[in-house]
Amino acid sequence: MIPAAPDPSLRASVVVPARDEEDLIGACLRALAAQKGVAPEEYEVLLVLDRCTDDTGARATEFAAAHPGLRLYPLEGPGTGSGLARRVGMEAACERLFASRGPDGLICSTDADTVVAPDWLDAQLRAVREGAKAIGGRIDLNDAGTLPTDVLHGHVENSRLRYEKLLRDPERAGRTEHWQFSGASLALTAETYRGVGGLRPMESLEDEYLEGVLRKSGVPIERLLSVRVKTSPRLEGRASRGLSRDLSRMYASHRVAAAAGPDG
Repeated sequence: MIPAAPDPSLRASVVVPARDEEDLIGACLRALAAQKGVAPEEYEVLLVLDRCTDDTGARATEFAAAHPGLRLYPLEGPGTGSGLARRVGMEAACERLFASRGPDGLICSTDADTVVAPDWLDAQLRAVREGAKAIGGRIDLNDAGTLPTDVLHGHVENSRLRYEKLLRDPERAGRTEHWQFSGASLALTAETYRGVGGLRPMESLEDEYLEGVLRKSGVPIERLLSVRVKTSPRLEGRASRGLSRDLSRMYASHRVAAAAGPDG
């Protein structure tokens, strides 16, 4: 059960929406429990169980029992998409941070199929100390040879084009070391989150909409290579749109091309 009063040492609250992630939630939580450069009492994990029909909740409970140093608190999601589940967690995180740390407390987001780097939190908290209000982390595919080479190349090329487009944008603000600002690795100070009206109630692409709101509000987004995660390259996603859908379309094109052959 989530405690009503957060620890006074709390500096960051990590939101993780999860729906039917029993196979991947262990790796996600293991990485969060192993964060370096930040004390256990300085962060917590709000795991939003979004009407799971598998053993995600049970696996998380077992992990918490085996790792008592990790402050892991389950929340109930509405069961209507990762965007709405993420919003439940971020709203709770904002309230808890204002009750402890104040406006410079950090609301972080990642996904249940994602593994954060050991210094993921430390790098973000360091950026906040340097003045960051919103942070987009670098998201790599955690691929182990499951995707065809041309699909991976297509993903890399798409990333390159999006990065070049962002660099040409005269209205961009903040360090632009890559192009991403996605739910698998994003963060905002509690003050910034509240100032832009929070996360909109959207089933998917809530992160893209948030990016637009931040830009319209004049909030610089620090897209930092020092903040890194690896996410699942699966082709069947939990959201109606997003990375997995993009990879699925690339994979479908690959299969069509392969079936047609060199003369197709």
